[in-house]
Amino acid sequence: MVNGKYWLYWGELFVNLAWSENGKDWHPLVDDKGELLKVMETRPYKFDSQLVECGPPALMTDEGVGLIYNGRNIESDQADPQLPKGMYASGQALFDKNDPSKFIRRMDQPFMRPDLRHEITGQYKAGTTFAEGLVRFKNK
Repeated sequence: MVNGKYWLYWGELFVNLAWSENGKDWHPLVDDKGELLKVMETRPYKFDSQLVECGPPALMTDEGVGLIYNGRNIESDQADPQLPKGMYASGQALFDKNDPSKFIRRMDQPFMRPDLRHEITGQYKAGTTFAEGLVRFKNK
């Protein structure tokens, strides 16, 4: 909860943000044109060049709101040249703790990527690793 409101990051091609006063009725943030506000978008030549989508719920930290997200490397000349085209990998982003819509920074390289045999076979031959949940482990 920030400034008396609940906040929710969501989205699949880019990251959106919604707010609620009761945790039940949600209101997406929109821009001046009434379109969904994109609080984080894709980047050419990075692991998240085709899409960014939210993973587990965001966490409040001392530095700000931490968001773990999934990115996909585009299958074009704007792909990250260090990774296979079409690879899904996970990154981390930071938003302002007083204004959850204010993007601060994110990792340039994924912190988790497919490298096991079962992660680089199947539907996505370039490899897939999705971050979808968090658990408390050893008080962390």
